Amino acid sequence: MDLQSGLKLPFNFKILQADESGTPKLGVPFLAMFNPDSVAITEEINWTDQDPPGSEGVNVEYIKTKGRTFSIDILLDGTGVNTNGVKIPVTAQILLFRLATTKVDGTVHRPNHLIVQYGLIIVHCILTSSTVTYTMFDPMGLPIRAKISASFSEVTPNSFMAKLAMLSSPDLTHDVTIKEGDILPLLTYNTYKNQDYYLQVARFNKLKNFRKLKAGSTLIFPPIAKK
Repeated sequence: MDLQSGLKLPFNFKILQADESGTPKLGVPFLAMFNPDSVAITEEINWTDQDPPGSEGVNVEYIKTKGRTFSIDILLDGTGVNTNGVKIPVTAQILLFRLATTKVDGTVHRPNHLIVQYGLIIVHCILTSSTVTYTMFDPMGLPIRAKISASFSEVTPNSFMAKLAMLSSPDLTHDVTIKEGDILPLLTYNTYKNQDYYLQVARFNKLKNFRKLKAGSTLIFPPIAKK
């Protein structure tokens, strides 16, 4: 490997072991010999159909937004052509990939979380699947070129997910600071996506006159009881 390639190696596509919070752990990282040509990222939102059978409209209710998933092809070469004659066995490169991504950590009894980094892309994730395709063999039948097709799922720490839920869920209690010009029906709609609960909110907060809200005061919007 020449000096220029060696200097670029730390900036290549890499996989680091991490804990549940996304903090890198001690362990052998996987450094790709070649950067991927493309990264396919998928985002999925779950909705449920609320329309009765036979209706023509589409009335959907949001369930959740899943973490992003992404797929990458990693090329492995053991011929030495791209490393100035230094032959790194393909089997050794695959072993390093497996040690970083699939080896079970005895302290948590499962494979580690991962940090996948390529340029400005830094993702806290887990490996969901990988396929190794051998594309070239030497006269002895040993693999000298291969491709790893790996799929990952992004992970968001539970503490961060809880904060997001508190900002958006009508099933949790919300504290809202009143600003000049705020009206209760609109605040109720912004919280529950339904202004019909404004009288219940007024009673809950013991408002004597819900038409005149005092700027700077705080209203509590309680959770909606599910039927």
